[in-house]
Amino acid sequence: MTDETNSNGKVNAADAISIGFIEKAWEFKWGIQLVYVALYADAILAWFLHRNLLSVTYNSAQIWGSVGALLIAAAGFCLTVSLIIPFFYRLLRVIVIQYSPSWLINAFSEHTARPNEVSLHYLHTEALRTRDDFLMSIYREKNPSWVRRFSDHQQAGTLMCGLALLMIADAWAGYASGTQTLLLWLADGHEVPFYLCLAPTVIMMLITTILKPYPRSDVYHPLLRKQQDQERDAMYGRGGKMPYN
Repeated sequence: MTDETNSNGKVNAADAISIGFIEKAWEFKWGIQLVYVALYADAILAWFLHRNLLSVTYNSAQIWGSVGALLIAAAGFCLTVSLIIPFFYRLLRVIVIQYSPSWLINAFSEHTARPNEVSLHYLHTEALRTRDDFLMSIYREKNPSWVRRFSDHQQAGTLMCGLALLMIADAWAGYASGTQTLLLWLADGHEVPFYLCLAPTVIMMLITTILKPYPRSDVYHPLLRKQQDQERDAMYGRGGKMPYN
């Protein structure tokens, strides 16, 4: 009876792990992160061993014979995704926002709150000012959801910037070492149309993720919205424009 119970427990655990992995595989960030690993490994193999990822097998003695090199490569990957890519994303964000034309900035500009809604920031300010427990409970309920959406927004931009950076590194490593890396393998025989399609697509995805407004944090509260409108009219005059935050 004990052996049968242990066996069933192992099967259930294996099923749970496999189902969890399959579910994660459908998530956007997991797919991009897997591409990260593939492009980074491919570029490192091409630069140091003049081989691509497709040529690696379990019995590749030249690769598995150097544990130290593998550890250094793993450390380099951690450094790349934790420091280098976020740094380049912030730098690219500043450049894009600084030099983008006004019509492009306006196309991605943030819209004001809908009627009868106020921002979480305004609601939180009023909850602290009036010491209203009900308003504070609304803030505590809604704020974690907004924080998650804000984090996902930031992560999407960083992931896309990192993807572009690693694609450039993979192509450069291939041309510099004379090795057919994954990107060169995909472009083999039709390099010009491949890069003419890839470059604008990547650029547009980067611009979209960088200029996309942060997620709104509006909460339905007609009375607070009426109060905010009255404060705006008193400060700027009726019809005056003031950000709803």
